[in-house]
Amino acid sequence: MAYIPEEKIQDIKDQLDIVNIISDYIELKPSGQNYIGLCPFHNEKTPSFTVSRSKGIFHCFGCGVGGDAITFIMKKENMNYVEAIHFLADKLGIFLDTGNVDKELYEHRKTLLRINEEAKYYFFQQLLTYQLPKEYLSNRGLDKSVVNKFMLGYAPDGFDNLLNYFKGKNVKTEDLLELGLIKKSANGHLYDAYRNRLIFPITNNRKEVIGFGGRTLVDDRAKYINSPESIVYHKSKNLYGVTNFNSISKKDKVVIVEGYVDVISLYNYGIDYCVASLGTALTKEQAKLISRYTKNIYLCYDGDSAGQSATQRAIEIFKEIDIQANVIELPEQLDPDDYIKKYGKESFETLITNSLNSILYNYTKLLKNYDLDDINSKTEFLNELVKMLNEIDNKLIQDEYLIRFSKDLDINIDSIKSELSKQKSYSKTPVKDTPKVNRVNNNKLIFLESIKYYLFNNDIEFRSKILNSGNFLEEETEYFTPTIIFIEENGLTIDTTLDDIKELDGNSNIKKIIETTLKTQNRDYYNNKENAIRFLNSLKRHVLIMERDKLKEQLILLQENEELSESLKKSYTDLANEIFKINSLLKSI
Repeated sequence: MAYIPEEKIQDIKDQLDIVNIISDYIELKPSGQNYIGLCPFHNEKTPSFTVSRSKGIFHCFGCGVGGDAITFIMKKENMNYVEAIHFLADKLGIFLDTGNVDKELYEHRKTLLRINEEAKYYFFQQLLTYQLPKEYLSNRGLDKSVVNKFMLGYAPDGFDNLLNYFKGKNVKTEDLLELGLIKKSANGHLYDAYRNRLIFPITNNRKEVIGFGGRTLVDDRAKYINSPESIVYHKSKNLYGVTNFNSISKKDKVVIVEGYVDVISLYNYGIDYCVASLGTALTKEQAKLISRYTKNIYLCYDGDSAGQSATQRAIEIFKEIDIQANVIELPEQLDPDDYIKKYGKESFETLITNSLNSILYNYTKLLKNYDLDDINSKTEFLNELVKMLNEIDNKLIQDEYLIRFSKDLDINIDSIKSELSKQKSYSKTPVKDTPKVNRVNNNKLIFLESIKYYLFNNDIEFRSKILNSGNFLEEETEYFTPTIIFIEENGLTIDTTLDDIKELDGNSNIKKIIETTLKTQNRDYYNNKENAIRFLNSLKRHVLIMERDKLKEQLILLQENEELSESLKKSYTDLANEIFKINSLLKSI
């Protein structure tokens, strides 16, 4: 997804009407200068959800959630920031994929989506008409409700059925070609791309039809064909089965499979928390999309060599975003569709329960590949095992597996530790995305100031004082403790040089953070307890003022309402008391 310039985001914000946006989801009633309704984020009988059109904000005095229109869409639609911006831009008629406001491209995209939607209903109607696809689905034991849920369709035999259907719909041939619904032969003849195929519409998390997959129902060279890349369809960024996201979020787990049929077949048996990666190669964008709904990942690819390779790649992809995937191993080289039809839902759920995390999965794979009774094979095995252990960043987790594997293999734990130390220089340290502390804002400055004072004072008590000062670091918090631990484990002080840092093993981003602090010019200022205390006091004031301003904003929202229920009156009193307490604390610092 292209970078969106800040001025374009501001253009969108300026055009948004938060009342209209939220009214698409809940009923809002006027209340003085504001609007009020039942909160969509928690169950309540008395309205405590307040929206201010003039300020462009909302706040629920029941559950505490609040923010602007972008925040609302992020929470309600389970989107990240950039996706929410695109979602709202779409409502305003703004196309942003180029990084520019482009009305022409926006209209073209909407046209393509309308064509896909029309094609979906056309294919669905053909499925209801022809006997061949109905027999195929019946033989697979698929319930009609499942067919309707996924809007399965059928492309009948013939070279111009869909082409003729769209001729009477004022649709441009160029648009059908761009979407891959029709093709052009070498001599210029147009023909339907999908023929004698079961059709799987692919939707995004906005419920828009962005592409199609087609499975042959006759003896065809290509078992599956899929939509080409276009401005509406990007294979690497989308998944099949996004209609299951609500269930995935509620059940807090997801099973990732290879294909359309696996998702549908598992759903047919009540496993309604599956998605397919539109091919065997899971991408980082797909992994990030899934991780917004759950961190409990279960990989269930086919048992053949291609499936095993896909499993290993998926493990690495999730590892890059700090998630340890679990692996479901299917027996007898079955795929998920075959397995659940043969053994049923209960047995499949047992497979999920008995799944292995990625470390144990790779360990069992190693065991299968080596003969531990042969000295040379066992030596090779131990080398591979040590490499695998060195890839575990967390020392505590690494120690747990060291103990487990040494007992399992009846090998002295010190021998494995010795090999770990020897191979340490070759260990793989995952490189994370550029840390969020690189953003130029107050939190970045506070973060770096905190590390400077800690490093130059070498005071362990300072760490707890900083962390007890409040959640001032927000998203940067994840880097504070690992940086402190790195300093402690390596005995870093004010006298540490940049060359010393470069020679150390560890996360490259954390090393950059420490290098930044060591480049400080006025070292004596930071190596001073009185200055450190003053910094802590200013930090406390910073946190308290931010909290007070947030409470004041909520108080004003309530003041603008014409009538307050008893619960909102209590919220008003509680807010006023909290503000009074904060003011008292500020005076004492």
